[in-house]
Amino acid sequence: MDRDFLLAGLMLAVPTVVLLMLPVYNRADPPLFGLPFFYWFQGVWLFIAAGFYLVAARILVRRLGE
Repeated sequence: MDRDFLLAGLMLAVPTVVLLMLPVYNRADPPLFGLPFFYWFQGVWLFIAAGFYLVAARILVRRLGE
């Protein structure tokens, strides 16, 4: 298997797996600006996941654009 495709797949899998591990972050403490942990953790991961997806897209565009 090509290293670029493996890396892109890993970039797509990491945020998906983290957000599917609901029992890990299904709690209220510690709050941040009055928001329970459950909500602000998901909000932070929206931006982190976007970064992972951007990296995966750039890898695939570079690889498939050749």
